Amino acid sequence: MSSFPRAARLLAVLALAGSGAALPSVAEAVPTSAVAAATGATAVQPRVVPGTVLVPAASVQRRRAAIVFDKNYRRPFHSRVIWRSCTRTGAKAPWRLAEEVSWRAGSGTGPRGTDGCVRNEGWLPHGDYTFVQQDRRDGNFIDGRVFQLENKRCRNGTLRQSLFIHSEQTVTNGQCRDAPGDQRCRWEVPAYNDYRSAGCIKMSPGDLAALTRRFHRYYDAGVRYPAGVVKVRVTG
Repeated sequence: MSSFPRAARLLAVLALAGSGAALPSVAEAVPTSAVAAATGATAVQPRVVPGTVLVPAASVQRRRAAIVFDKNYRRPFHSRVIWRSCTRTGAKAPWRLAEEVSWRAGSGTGPRGTDGCVRNEGWLPHGDYTFVQQDRRDGNFIDGRVFQLENKRCRNGTLRQSLFIHSEQTVTNGQCRDAPGDQRCRWEVPAYNDYRSAGCIKMSPGDLAALTRRFHRYYDAGVRYPAGVVKVRVTG
């Protein structure tokens, strides 16, 4: 568990309240005292609608972050995932880069692996994504730590679904027993190219854990934050 105060990791609800725009659904309501502690705003009692959070208009968003997938067209399985965290001291202050770290990643498979409009084969379409992070996903094919991205339509309108940043590991983020063939719950590079993915973004278990630790310094699992607070950006 991060040593940072919980309030500091719940800045997700701050950005849109002052404009009057509706906030995206989140997993939990944030106590007004937590918001005030994170921002220095005067604590008030906002009206809370189920599934959303309203915060004081005086709140100032002081941190934002992005997980960037930077495509490598010549070597798709040597693309990069980049964590960027920025801070500012006040509403009119400029954003400044606080941390940037990158890791190897891959996406796509087969001869059409670099076409973002090909379902279950091409890598992710360009653009910004909201997401929900999970620490112990129990799925049919993808388990353990994941960042589950929103659906996205590519340039020709094809809807891409079931988009994740993930690895090959067990529900508890371990490695299953070695066995003949390519195991979906065991990272086997270089014997097998486990950076290959049917449309998702793949990282090694250790690199995915490092990314997740940085995310959890400020943000919680199970919450869909506004893209203005933290997002995945696919570019290249």
